[in-house]
Amino acid sequence: QDVDQRDPRGRTLLHLAVSLGYIESAKVLLQHKADVTKENAQGWTVLHEAVSTGDPEMVQMILQHRDYQQTSMTLGGVPELLQKINETPDFYVEMKWEFTSWVPLVSRVCPSDVCRIWKSGAKLRVDITLLGFENMSWERGRRSLIFKGEDTGGWAELIEINHDDKFVTTERFEISQHMKRLTLGSMTPKRKDVERRLTSPIINTCLDTKNIAFERTTTGFWVWKTEKAEGVNGYEAKV
Repeated sequence: QDVDQRDPRGRTLLHLAVSLGYIESAKVLLQHKADVTKENAQGWTVLHEAVSTGDPEMVQMILQHRDYQQTSMTLGGVPELLQKINETPDFYVEMKWEFTSWVPLVSRVCPSDVCRIWKSGAKLRVDITLLGFENMSWERGRRSLIFKGEDTGGWAELIEINHDDKFVTTERFEISQHMKRLTLGSMTPKRKDVERRLTSPIINTCLDTKNIAFERTTTGFWVWKTEKAEGVNGYEAKV
């Protein structure tokens, strides 16, 4: 039978075992590869349920298996990702986004950025200027992220370029070697991480996409407005 089968409320067997505090049952389900990342109908994960029990042993076990499953899935998907990137035609795209408000002066503090992406073979480059938010202001700078991978998916390399400080950070990893070194024991969480989970509020963050709408950009004034068009690589495109 499917160990991740859901009940009418969207809960898996692991959800039920953890929320009821049945740690031995949870261990058996995890031994049979129960998915720790599943969410119930309300969007709560198994880790949320574990924290709500207040049991440090339960939280440590679920956190350990969650990190192991997520890391395994990420590493296992890299070769396929590199293959898809390599098969995609080379391109350059520039995306401008911004938040605005009808409230006076609010738009001045809303974030905005222009993201530039280059793709060549199995390589990607992303340029950004919006870095974060601190002390009630947006942090800006010039950063480039370059992702390089072997066509066969044997290795991958991530390069971060800080143009402001003229500093480069490179991280390269052999995917097969990382998979060999990845064990459940190597993902044991630290005690302070478990304590932080137990002492922090349980929060579920989600993005409601039901009321999202897209509108074409227009040019002109009032009743004389028309849809805006731009030339992109020799083609006329509406934006």
